[in-house]
Formats: sequence, structure tokens, C-alpha cells
Amino acid sequence: MTAARPGGARGFTLLEVLVALAILAVTLGALIKAATEHTRNTQYLQERTLAHWVGQNVLARYEAGLLVAERGAASEGTVQQAGQEWAYRVAIDESQPESLLELALELPPVLRVEVVVWPADGAATDTRARIQGYLLP
Repeated sequence: MTAARPGGARGFTLLEVLVALAILAVTLGALIKAATEHTRNTQYLQERTLAHWVGQNVLARYEAGLLVAERGAASEGTVQQAGQEWAYRVAIDESQPESLLELALELPPVLRVEVVVWPADGAATDTRARIQGYLLP
């Protein structure tokens, strides 16, 4: 704080100003880091949401019969969503559901459709969404 000095002069000492500046620098550094991390997380969550929508749209095309689902089939493609290019891979295989009645009721096999989505400018291992759905034959 301030102390009375000879001649009535009042003010902060150089040491007090330097300590205050050091505290301010540390605080601002922490705030900038937190804001940067928040922005990065928001962007990642936005990408995940868009990729999920892409996967749901592809799966809906199979469910609506606009795309033919064949056992063992695999396909890839790209699609534009919210101004961004997305790549996807579809794998279709047969799945045998279990009966809820202790297997007393024989259920027919269904087709399991798996859609994997990633940014088109990235690697296929950089998956943003994985959607699964089931289709009756």
C-alpha cells in the first residue's frame, strides 16, 4: 500500500508495482489458456455433431430404401454438410438377434449397417462419428 514519505509524497513503490504486474501477467495467461481450450473443445464438439448428422443421414437413406443394403457390402463416399466436406464408410453384415423368450422364438437375421464418418481432408482413422442401425431383410 502507500506510506507517508518525507515531504508528503504518496504513491506505490517500484517493488509493489512489479508484484502487481507479475500477478496480472499470470492471471491473464491463465485466462487466455482457458479461453483457447474452450474454443478448441467447442470446435471439436461441433465437428462431432455434424459428423453424427452425416452418419444419421446416410443410415436414413438405407432405412428409406434409397440405397440398397446387401450383406457383406462395403462402400465409401463423401457428402457436404454445413459447408464442410465429410467422408464416410458403410459396412453391412448379417446379425442374428437373440430372442427375449429364452430363444424359444426363432428370429430372422437382420442386416447391421455401420457408418463411420470423418472430415474428408483428414485420415480415415480420425473418426468423428460411428453410427449403427439394423434393417429387416
